[in-house]
Amino acid sequence: MPGDGRLDDDDRVASNGSGIAISGDGRTFTLTVPPTLHLTLGDVVVLDPDDGAEPLLGQVVEQDPPTTKARGRGMGGVLIGGVDPAGPLRLHGGRPFSEAAVTRASTDQLEELQRLSDAGIPIGTWASGEVTVPARMRAQGFGRHTFLCGQSGSGKTYALGVILEQLLLHTHMRMVVLDPNADFVGLGETLPGADQESAGGLAELDIRVLRAGDESAQPLRARFATMSRQAQAAVLRLDPLTNRAEYNAFLHLMAELRRMEIGEIGEIAARLQDGDPDARALGQRIENLGVLGWTAWAQDQPSAAETIAGGARATVMDLSGFGDPQEPLAVALDVVEALWEQRRSRTPTLIVIDEAHNLCPTEPASPIQALIVERLVQIAAEGRKYGLWLLLSSQRPSKIHPQALSQCDNLVLMRMNSPGDLAELAGMYGFAPPAMLRTSQFFAQREALVAGTFVPRPALVRMGARLTREGGSDVRVPVAEATAAS
Repeated sequence: MPGDGRLDDDDRVASNGSGIAISGDGRTFTLTVPPTLHLTLGDVVVLDPDDGAEPLLGQVVEQDPPTTKARGRGMGGVLIGGVDPAGPLRLHGGRPFSEAAVTRASTDQLEELQRLSDAGIPIGTWASGEVTVPARMRAQGFGRHTFLCGQSGSGKTYALGVILEQLLLHTHMRMVVLDPNADFVGLGETLPGADQESAGGLAELDIRVLRAGDESAQPLRARFATMSRQAQAAVLRLDPLTNRAEYNAFLHLMAELRRMEIGEIGEIAARLQDGDPDARALGQRIENLGVLGWTAWAQDQPSAAETIAGGARATVMDLSGFGDPQEPLAVALDVVEALWEQRRSRTPTLIVIDEAHNLCPTEPASPIQALIVERLVQIAAEGRKYGLWLLLSSQRPSKIHPQALSQCDNLVLMRMNSPGDLAELAGMYGFAPPAMLRTSQFFAQREALVAGTFVPRPALVRMGARLTREGGSDVRVPVAEATAAS
């Protein structure tokens, strides 16, 4: 009380200038910060209890709205572990304390925090307080599914490229990139100014780029004969109940052709011409759908699934060059189905899906898309034990099927202005502090919040330099010479 000789929190904060923290549960803490101590969300701090016990490491994850208090502002955080002055950090344990002085963590402490968490994959820089250190990710954290999102212009594609490059350099897992806009076709082409050691490491890798409509590149194809019956039926839009007669004719014909080692779509259509009415109806369906004219069929060329199975370290599938919008879906379905079929080999594989709303939407628009969604949801739920991990990238979380999105244990969030999307992310990903999520509205290009199993603590980072050529880019507005000069 004023006048009784005791200092309230504001007075103590003003007197020591370092901030005062209190913890009643040994897991979280609250603190009052003076104007002279500039702390922001995500900053790592050292809390020095007044009882003489060892200092503790914590992270600021909440802050009160601005108030009229002149001597301090309220913030909240979580305890990370202990700071032994004579030894390393301890990344577990905490204890209640009635009062502790608060100071910023040092460069060495931030580096030690990452080292003890086995975070060794560099992606950019991490600023905490007044110090900046390299931001690093944990390789083992990618043994969980990941969601990367950010609105147009946030640097989402650039950031994804940085992460993929570093995963290629620092892990041995196989990578399959489903690329709808040709953004990653330069993943094997290092930039002239790139670090020589890193560039050399990427040059040694077997990175295949498969493209449609480009005769100078390896073709991007699917093989109808080796697709599952369910996938073949989806391509032909055959429902086993609605199209009972045609579907039954299809089953018998495929069984016969399999014995003859025939199964390409053109050969199937030719066989159907001389069949019974149901067979001829099936042949008409194939012709009417235009499937015979697709350039997606492998014929005597390798399919994308065969290229991946052949041992390529990374396979980039440029889905942008097809004429019929169902063709890239058919190729993607063939690959996803093949990866699932071969799951018991337990080959560590990262399945990267850029603009994931095209392949895993909330409301599938065709039988092929519906089957892709079904398989991706199954991989999201069960794939981790087989070494199949998803990295989904999109501008809006609301466009991705929730059963796939909810299985992600890692988040990379670029600039996001939509309150609805931020609320959805906060409700789905409890490991990302809501207050830190909300700061994404003010991110500059290439800034991101990273949170989950692949980082020691949620962190606000700036993505580092790309090593390889970035693919597609925005079309610039042509400006008149006089306007440009002014």
